[in-house]
Amino acid sequence: MPTLGQIITNDLSVKLDDADFLNDVLEFASDVFIDSVKELSEQGFSADGTPWESLGDSHAKRKGGDYTADLRFKFYSTSGAMDNIYTSIQSDNTFEFEFGDDRMNSYMEAHQYGLPDGRSVMPERKWAPEEEDLDSAVQQQNLEKIQEFITDYVNQPSSVSGTQIIAL
Repeated sequence: MPTLGQIITNDLSVKLDDADFLNDVLEFASDVFIDSVKELSEQGFSADGTPWESLGDSHAKRKGGDYTADLRFKFYSTSGAMDNIYTSIQSDNTFEFEFGDDRMNSYMEAHQYGLPDGRSVMPERKWAPEEEDLDSAVQQQNLEKIQEFITDYVNQPSSVSGTQIIAL
């Protein structure tokens, strides 16, 4: 006969091993990070919350005098990169940010890491969080939202019945 501890542990294992759990967490985390990326970009901040380098005079003039660097404006005569951002779930249960267009993906990657030389010099504008950014206040808020989601998921009603406990 299983002990109360075994019954409760089994119930928790069933919840955590459920494929829907993993999918729901990945989808929720993806949404949290996309919202954060969009908001930070609009405000001209990196994934760790530090401000991006301001735009140069000629680029700011094309934007109507706005020196705030952001990645939401039109790109190659389409809508802005941040209007097209989405994630794709990978086979290793991670997700990657994508933009649906190879040129836009390349452009955003160039901003993420910067292009120090060549025809199109770009300063680094890290819009996607990386591991070293996770200690920042901005990313800690994102991780707290995800942690709350997981806690709520695990705290859903138990499948353990009173008869199982009384039978012990």
